[in-house]
Amino acid sequence: MYWKLLKNDISNNRLQSFNIAFFIVLSVAFLAVAAQLAIRLNTSVSTLFKKAKTPHLLQMHTGEIDRERMELFVESHPEIEEYQVLEFLNIDGSMLAFNKASLKDFVYDNGFSTQSPKFDYLLDLKGNKIEAKKGEVYVPIFYQSEGVVKEGDILSIGEYTLKVKGFVRDSQMSSSISVSKRFIINEEDYKTIKELGSLEYLIEFRLHDLKDASKIEAAYAQSDLESNGPPFLNYHLFKIVNAFSDGITIIALLIIGLMIIGISLLCIRFTLLAKLEEDYRELAVLKAIGIPLKELSLLFLAKYLFIAGLSSLLGFCLSFLLKIPFLANMKMFFGETKESIGGYFLAFFLSALIFFLIYLYMNKLAKRLRFLQLNETFGDEKGVFIKSLANFPKIMQLVISDFFARKKMYLTLVSVFILSVFILTIPMSIYSTISDKSFVNYLGIGVYDIRIDISDTAKNEEKLQALLNDLEKDPHVDKFEIYTGKLVDYKTDEGERQKLWIDAGKQESFPIKYISGAAPLDDNEIALSKLSSDELSKKEGDSITLLIGEKEKTVRVSGIYSDLTNGGKTAKTNFKIDEGDSKWTVIPVKLHESFYSRDFLKEYEQRYFFARFADTETYLKQIFGNTIDMVESINKVALSISLFLVFLIVSLFIRMMYLKDRGQNAILKAIGFSNRSLYLQYITKTIFSLWAGILLGNILVWTVGDRIAEGTLSLIGVHGVNFIRNPMFNYIFVPVATLLAAVFATSIGVKGMGKMNISRFLKEE
Repeated sequence: MYWKLLKNDISNNRLQSFNIAFFIVLSVAFLAVAAQLAIRLNTSVSTLFKKAKTPHLLQMHTGEIDRERMELFVESHPEIEEYQVLEFLNIDGSMLAFNKASLKDFVYDNGFSTQSPKFDYLLDLKGNKIEAKKGEVYVPIFYQSEGVVKEGDILSIGEYTLKVKGFVRDSQMSSSISVSKRFIINEEDYKTIKELGSLEYLIEFRLHDLKDASKIEAAYAQSDLESNGPPFLNYHLFKIVNAFSDGITIIALLIIGLMIIGISLLCIRFTLLAKLEEDYRELAVLKAIGIPLKELSLLFLAKYLFIAGLSSLLGFCLSFLLKIPFLANMKMFFGETKESIGGYFLAFFLSALIFFLIYLYMNKLAKRLRFLQLNETFGDEKGVFIKSLANFPKIMQLVISDFFARKKMYLTLVSVFILSVFILTIPMSIYSTISDKSFVNYLGIGVYDIRIDISDTAKNEEKLQALLNDLEKDPHVDKFEIYTGKLVDYKTDEGERQKLWIDAGKQESFPIKYISGAAPLDDNEIALSKLSSDELSKKEGDSITLLIGEKEKTVRVSGIYSDLTNGGKTAKTNFKIDEGDSKWTVIPVKLHESFYSRDFLKEYEQRYFFARFADTETYLKQIFGNTIDMVESINKVALSISLFLVFLIVSLFIRMMYLKDRGQNAILKAIGFSNRSLYLQYITKTIFSLWAGILLGNILVWTVGDRIAEGTLSLIGVHGVNFIRNPMFNYIFVPVATLLAAVFATSIGVKGMGKMNISRFLKEE
C-alpha cells in the first residue's frame, strides 16, 4: 500500500519532489566532494613525500661548508637518521630560454641540480626517480602547467642547449608559492654549466622521529653551523606549501556545502508545510476515523524520507563525477594515487549524516500532525491589525499585517536570503582579496610598483651603488627603499643563542598590514611574523635580546604581522644591521605613474643584469595565479548555485503561502481586489524579505563571514586579513540578481490565481 501511495504521490507532485531532491543531492555532493578531496590531497602529498623521501629539515647556505664539523654534529645527535649536502646552481632567468623564449620575466629562482643520492629524490611524472642522460633536462612541472614548455623543446643556458626530456615533481619546490625551482640534469652537463651560475647548498636532514625537529633545529643554531641563507624550513611547512591551492578549493567547497545544507532544511520545511496545508483536510479526516498518529506520520513522511534517502545516495554517487575536474591539479603536481577507502568512508558518513539530520528535522515537523482538527485550518497565525497603519495604502496594510501575523515563516525566508548572501559573497571576498595588489601586505611585503631582488649583495656592491644612483635621478621614480635580509643571533629566555631572519630598513616607507601592534619606528623596536612570535612565545610589548657582533641589543616587539616569505619565520627592524654581509637585498620602487612600469623594467633589465626585476602584478600572478584561478572558478559555481537556490526556495515559499491564502484571497477578490493587486502583495512580501535578508546577510558577512574567510586563509599561513569587497558585485549585482530571481519565482508561485474558484473557497472559509 505504501509503495503504491508513494509512486502516486511522487507522480502527482513532480516539481515538489524534484526541488527537495535537488537540494539534498547538491548539499550531499558538495560535502562528499570536499571530504574526498581532503583525504585525496592528504594521501597525494603523503605519497609524494614518501616516494621522494622529503627532508625533515632544510637549511639553505651560500659560502663554504666545513664538512668535518657537520659530521661531528650529526654523530653527536642520534636523532638524525641521515643527512646530505646538495648543490643548487642558481642561474639568472635572463640566461635561460625555452625555444628562445626567455625566462627573465619570471620571478622564481631557477636552479640546476643532479639527482639526490640519499633522499629528497626528484621524480618524473610516473613517480620514478629521474636519471637524466647527457644532453637532457627535466623541467619543473610548474612551467609545464603554465604552458611555457612542452616535452621535446630546447632549453638554452647561455650558449649551451639541452633537450627537455620530461618534468620534475619536487616535494619541496613544485608549488607556485615556492620561489625556487629545480631543473635536473646529468652530472657531465652540470659540470659544464657550473661556471655560469652561483652555487648554493641545501643542507638536509632526515630524523628517526619528526617530533625531534625543533630540538635539532635549536641544536644546529647553537652549534653555529653554516646558515648563510633563509631560516630552517621544515617538513610541516613543505606540506602547507604543497597543499596551498587545493586546500583553499576544499575549504571553499566545504563552506558552500554547509550553507546549502542550511538552505536544504529550509526548503524541506517549506515543502512539508505547503503539503500539510494542501492535504490538511484529508489528514484530519484520517485522524478522526482512528488512524494512529504514528501511521499518519509515516503516511505523510514516507515520500519525503524516500526522496531524502535516494537523494543522499545520488549525491554521494555524483560526488565521484564532480571531483574529477578538481583532481586535475592534484594529479599534475602529486601524481596518480590510489583511491583511499578512508575518502569513500568519510564521504559516505557525511551523506548518511545529512540524511539523518533531514530525518530528525522532518520528524520534528511531522509532530504538527498532533494538532489536526476537522473544524480548523492548519496553522495558528492570527490576523494582526496595527492602528498606525491606518493611513497606509490597503495593499501595504495587508502586507505589513501579514508580516507580523506570520513572522516565523517570513523569518525562514529571510534566513534563506542570508545564507544565499553568504554563498555569493564569501568566495568573492576571498577572490577579490587574493587577486588585489594590496594582498602582498599579508605576505610580509609592502605595496609598490616594481620589486628589485639582488642576491649576494657583497659581490655586487659597486653595481648596486650605480643602480641606486640611477633610481635617485630617475624622474619617474616617486620613492624607493633598501631592505637587507640576513640571519641575526638572539638570546632566548634560557640564555641560549638562536638565529632569526631580519629584514632591516625603513618600514614606514612601504608599510605592511599588522595583525596586532604597528611597524617598528625606533631603533629599540622589532616586529615579528606570526610564526616567529609563536615559536619565540613573544607577543606585542615583550622584549628580545639581539646579539649584534658581541654586543647585546634589547628591543621591544612593536607588532605581529603575517608572512609567507623565507619560511614565514621573519622579523623586521627600522635600523640597519651592519654586522656581516647581507644575504639578500630587496629594493621596492614606487613610480609616479604605474603605467610606466613596463618601460621601467625594459630599461633597467638591459642595464643591470645582476638584479632581478618584476612588477607587482606579475609577481602576484605567478605566485598566486593558480590559486586565484581556482577560487574564481568556485566563485562562478557559487553564483550560479545561489541564484538557482533563491529561485527554487522563493517559488516553494510563495506557493505554500498561496495555497494557505486561497480562502483569504477569495474574500479579497470578492470585495473588489484585482488579480494584479493580489500579485503585488506577494511581490511586496518577497521584496521586503529579500532586502531584510540582504541587509542582515551583509552585516553577518562583515562580521561572522569575515571570520570564516580569515580562518580559511589562516590555515595556509595568511593571518589578520581585512577583506577587500567588490562594491559593484556586493551591493549592486547581488541585490539586483537575487531580486530578479525572486520576482520570477514569485510569478511562478502564484500561478493559477486568475483561474481561482472563488465560490468554492468562500464556502470552505
